Amino acid sequence: MSWLNVKHAMDLSPWIRIPLMWPEPGLEDVEEAQSPEAWARHFAECLWAECAAEVPEPGEVELLTDILVMYAVRAPAAYPDFEVFLHLPHPREIPLPAYVDLVEIEEGEEGEKGEGRDTALRALTHADADYTVEPPVVEDFPSPHLGAGLRVLRYYQDEESNEVHVGLRYAWRYEQGTEAADVLVVLADPDAGRILKALDDVDEFARAVRISPDVEADSWVSG
Repeated sequence: MSWLNVKHAMDLSPWIRIPLMWPEPGLEDVEEAQSPEAWARHFAECLWAECAAEVPEPGEVELLTDILVMYAVRAPAAYPDFEVFLHLPHPREIPLPAYVDLVEIEEGEEGEKGEGRDTALRALTHADADYTVEPPVVEDFPSPHLGAGLRVLRYYQDEESNEVHVGLRYAWRYEQGTEAADVLVVLADPDAGRILKALDDVDEFARAVRISPDVEADSWVSG
């Protein structure tokens, strides 16, 4: 069996991974892995320390800490059990969450000659959605680790606010021997400019995700 490996995505700047459990398993002795508050304070201080040319105004470290606590608590609930990353290129910007997970393949979805795969990837990325305000932008998106995939950008009206939001999804089918799984990356935001501005970073992030054998799962910790 295999597992979703996000280790390499964790090493990318400007991405921050949100632990899904507190304290994070394997990091019980690491202070910033004990609680959302400790995690948020650690990264708020680190992010401002990395801005060597800028000094935070009074209260800005605390403000960023509060923002990160909010995302640490609320963001995982949007897609339960997905790995959650925040794109945060500058400590004064608002984080942009990205979600990544394996999607179980239902029996019969495999199809022949990739037909089932193509149908599944289009469904996962909403490539043929009829609820959008304009046709989705569907592009091939190969991964060095996962092979052929799709990237779909779409604009849709939010049912609650009636605002036009932008959604960005990536999907691949990983097949190795008798194993098969779909990999999905999801982002959404009411501000199209935020996603479009981050697109190069998101592409790099998506290409870093990979599948690894279970025997490697205990060979690293997310510190």
